[in-house]
Amino acid sequence: MVRFKNILGFIFLLISAAAGGIAMAQGAGERFAGEASLGAQPAIPIHIELHRSGEAVTGTVSIPGATFELVDAAGGNAIAGRFQGQGGSGALTLNIAGDDLTGAFDLAGQPGTITAHRTAADAESFFRPPEQRLDLTTAQWTEDLDRLVTILTTEHASPFHRVSRAQFEQQASELRAALPKLDGPAVAVEFRRLAALIGDGHTSVALSNGRPRLPIEFYWFEDGLRVTGISGSQSSALGAKLIAVNNVAVSDVTERLRAHIPQAETQWHFRAGVPALLANPDVLRAIGLGAGPAYTFNLETEDGTQKSLDMTAATETGADATLSGDVPLWQRNEEQAFWSERLADGSVYVNWRSYDGLADNMAALLRRLDAEHPHRLIIDLRDNDGGDFNIGRIFVEEIKRRPWLNRRGVLYVMIGRKTFSAAMTNAVDFQRSTEVILVGEPAGAAPNNWQEVRRFTLPNSGLSVGVSTRYYEFLPGKADLVPDLSIPPEPSDWGSPEDAGLRLVLAQPVP
Repeated sequence: MVRFKNILGFIFLLISAAAGGIAMAQGAGERFAGEASLGAQPAIPIHIELHRSGEAVTGTVSIPGATFELVDAAGGNAIAGRFQGQGGSGALTLNIAGDDLTGAFDLAGQPGTITAHRTAADAESFFRPPEQRLDLTTAQWTEDLDRLVTILTTEHASPFHRVSRAQFEQQASELRAALPKLDGPAVAVEFRRLAALIGDGHTSVALSNGRPRLPIEFYWFEDGLRVTGISGSQSSALGAKLIAVNNVAVSDVTERLRAHIPQAETQWHFRAGVPALLANPDVLRAIGLGAGPAYTFNLETEDGTQKSLDMTAATETGADATLSGDVPLWQRNEEQAFWSERLADGSVYVNWRSYDGLADNMAALLRRLDAEHPHRLIIDLRDNDGGDFNIGRIFVEEIKRRPWLNRRGVLYVMIGRKTFSAAMTNAVDFQRSTEVILVGEPAGAAPNNWQEVRRFTLPNSGLSVGVSTRYYEFLPGKADLVPDLSIPPEPSDWGSPEDAGLRLVLAQPVP
């Protein structure tokens, strides 16, 4: 299977200053915007800009995150040529009839199609997310709700695989009746809850940007939710266990939050999602914990002392004090998609956080591995929430074809609650096709579920909606991807140069 986002640019962040942005130096030409599709994969937005000099045609073809140049192209209303860029190359034909453009392309032996219309917008403007608005009238929110219901029930490949149509329609009807009584932030939260009914983690409504947050961070350990980040003035609460919010027991709070997190993934996905919602006053208000913006967190310290912590939501204040002074290893260097270091014992540790730039990062790592031949390779996927698993499969195959790396006790992959989507898929690939030892806790993503997201924007609020379009069975009959060596995160992981999972790996004998 060839996925469109793999072929047309790998969805890496290739639009760079070095490329001079999207606009052509010679000024605006003919511009068209629409959608492109490859096979049965979800359509994605596309922008085409053409410049003519006689019969010769130059220009750009842009998709989210990648830009390609037209080369050897010529024609009038029928244009034939090629496109090329860091994400790939292929043949392209375009046909223009008035303000409409249709096209076809061939990539890796598979045909694709383009449908677009003339536009005045350049690519940068076309791909810029619309401004979000929450100060809408009831009529505008009703229009957005109707559009959301249509998207969820017609664009998802199987919208009622977990919730019945009757249940979904009842919830939508109740929300429609409640709209006149809700303010904008509350409506956005209810939209998220409605999407969560569908069940899979790829189908969702993203909460609105720029809303106030509470300056506190939690992590769900084996013994409960503990404070791992907070404003510096309240750092004495670091490490304390959450007992209640506004005197509502934490067990009740987390149960109320369940409706706001898709339940067709694993319980570890639920554990991963709860902490962020606890810092969101809009969500806390929606689940009946008070009107906000101030909330009281009831905590218990290590010595058993109970204390109340009053917090007020703010748009600027952040959690600037961290448990033990630093985040755990798998959360460090969060701005880097892929980084590695040689450990004191000679092992090479690789933090694979993102698929952005994976082709180049992978090639550089493989050159290093071939030169150094470390006695152990540790690939960390605990903070990777996905991308394109086909690119990752190239990485798996490259490891597999190196017998000195593809050995039991030499190759380790670390997984956890935030290992999601393509990251989970590639962890399965390692498990099924190499001699890997998986370490950590079960992945957040269910191995047999819906993926391949198509994205939409609601017309008035600008809220972003994602909908799954394809079902995969990566581990038939299995509910979870379970590690070979199970070890949950521990509070001592924060601030430690080697977390509990890494220490477990380093304690294993080297063959």
